[in-house]
Amino acid sequence: MLRLLQESEFDRYIGFAYELALDPARSGYPVYYDGMKTKEDFINRTRKSLERPGEDILLFEVDGEAEGVIAFEHQERERYLHAHVFSIRRDTGRALAEFVDYCRERWPGFDLDLGFPAEHVEALGWLDEQGIPCNERSWNFLLDLDGYQPLPDPSGVKRITADNFEDFAAVHSQVQGDMYWNCERVRATLDRWAIFVTGEGSAAGEVLMTLDGEPHQEIFALEFADGQYHEGAFRALLAAALNCLKARGTRWLTFFVDEGCPEGEMLQSLGFRLVGTFVCHRLTV
Repeated sequence: MLRLLQESEFDRYIGFAYELALDPARSGYPVYYDGMKTKEDFINRTRKSLERPGEDILLFEVDGEAEGVIAFEHQERERYLHAHVFSIRRDTGRALAEFVDYCRERWPGFDLDLGFPAEHVEALGWLDEQGIPCNERSWNFLLDLDGYQPLPDPSGVKRITADNFEDFAAVHSQVQGDMYWNCERVRATLDRWAIFVTGEGSAAGEVLMTLDGEPHQEIFALEFADGQYHEGAFRALLAAALNCLKARGTRWLTFFVDEGCPEGEMLQSLGFRLVGTFVCHRLTV
């Protein structure tokens, strides 16, 4: 059974949920066993779901005993649902079934993303059995920039500002597909990003990376207009991004790339560590 977790119960169950979050076979994404995120990070992020009107925490119980915690966002405007804690000790399939039903009753027609480590065979098996399509299977790379020695500044790479945004849009419009962060949304939040471009025509490339005062940033996209991998240009764009973060004193960088892609070898050569494989399934409830 799923029920809303009350604020007075938070301290009773948060430690239990965190211990499960350290096990890739019993938890969802984002992961907390990557060597970067801490127990304090988990507690603080989960607590925000008690405070924010667009988020909730559910307690999963079986025969009156607590078996897990689910914390999630319900974005009414975007008609989008996303779990950011899915820590279940046992009966994960039952928890997933009840959670899908819970969402379907309250937010019919919304898209729901459910992301898990590849090691979570019970969750992924249930999703496959239900015929819920997998929309992403990616390698999760993490770089500790404390050990990164800046590469020579690459030639032919240009940083994007409001004045030359169209140079970025020319590339991004060809690769954005149904990405949430399309040209319009990126332009409206330009102060949140570091963006670099290089090349021309079909071989033109972009890197779109978060940039704020936090110690952890993420490369959201490093793409080329023709959808191909251009090793030299990829390395140049990556060098520009890493040098930018190093100069700001950023500690951590996350980068998700397609599982099995050739980019993985270069990332590891630059000090990125493969945390694991992220698998996401999406359904409309």
